[in-house]
Amino acid sequence: MLPADITESVQRALAEDLGSGDLSAALVDPRQELQARVISREAGVLCGQPYFEAVCIQLSADLRVNWNVSEGAEIVPNQPLCDIRGPAAALLSAERSALNFLQLL
Repeated sequence: MLPADITESVQRALAEDLGSGDLSAALVDPRQELQARVISREAGVLCGQPYFEAVCIQLSADLRVNWNVSEGAEIVPNQPLCDIRGPAAALLSAERSALNFLQLL
């Protein structure tokens, strides 16, 4: 069961991280596509997938996340957790907030 406050929590995180806009993402051609991979740095348990995905969805419905690890699974250092593909500007804007949720939850 997903927490009811995901949308609100993600909105607050994006407002804090992006403020009135993402200057770096504004420099990217809006037609440019990008692919990224999230890799673990330490051993742990993966937690925060719904929040990570909500960040991506709020910034662009065209961002696609493909998980290699399930929520609650044990992870090891240097393990690929997910691949993300979509508009470069949205992906760059999502990076900080999405990763913060995975790191802190």
